[in-house]
Parts: sequence; structure tokens; C-alpha cells
Amino acid sequence: MTLTVRFLGTSASRPTVERGVAALAIVREGETMLIDCGEGTQRQMMRYGVSFALGDIFFTHFHTDHFLGLLGLVRTLTLQARTEPLRVWGPKGVHAMMKRAEGLGTERLSFALDIVEVAPNMPIARDGYAILPFPVEHRAGAAVGYALIEE
Repeated sequence: MTLTVRFLGTSASRPTVERGVAALAIVREGETMLIDCGEGTQRQMMRYGVSFALGDIFFTHFHTDHFLGLLGLVRTLTLQARTEPLRVWGPKGVHAMMKRAEGLGTERLSFALDIVEVAPNMPIARDGYAILPFPVEHRAGAAVGYALIEE
């Protein structure tokens, strides 16, 4: 089993020359997932060779430094003629946030967004592993962390 973790952004809400804002890429057996998608995530994905053929984006919470990069990313995926759905996961509020984001700009997406609200301690079953949202304390209100748990 192969697992790669790329820290694409670790600079809290203000990027620096060396560090972007919140984003983490996990590649498990060729399956690419993002945890958060801060501003500049696309550039960091290119810089570190992370595939744009990702299947899932998991949001920890909805401070703008954790999701602002999503707008550009989904537009880029449309320009690349993506047709397969993109799964978007997050705590309470993910549906409202995604509907607002989808409405910005005039372009229509070429793929569906499957939006799923997660609850702490409710595992997301996958083939050979699970992703477990867990509660975290953060001033954002609803916030979760994610654990990747192998069978």
C-alpha cells in the first residue's frame, strides 16, 4: 500500500513567500484527496506534482483561508473537461457554502458536485480503509479533523 502526504499550505490565514494557506494532499494507492483548499492550492499542486484527477475534497471548517482556493480549482477542472463528479465533504454548513461558491462567476461546471455533510465519529467507508471525521475545538463553530484508518 502506498501513501503520500503533501503539505501544500501551512501558513494559517496569511500566505508567505515560502508557505501557502491551508491545504493538504493525500494520495493513497493512486487516489488523490484534498483536506481543505486554501487560496493558491492549484499552484502548490502543480509545484509538488499532485494530480488534478482528485476524487474528494474534505473541509475541516469554513474560515475563508480553508476554502477560498476551491473556486479556482473547480473552474480549472471544468476547463480540463472533467465529467466525473467531485465529492465534497464538510461539517454542518457545507451545503450552503458550496451553493454560494457555485453561484460565483458565470461559467457552469462540467461535472456534478456531490456534497456530503459529515458528523464526528461517523466513518466514511472506502475500499480497504475509512475516513473518520472527529470533533475539534476551533472558533469556527462546526469544525472537524479527519483520520485515515486502514482496515
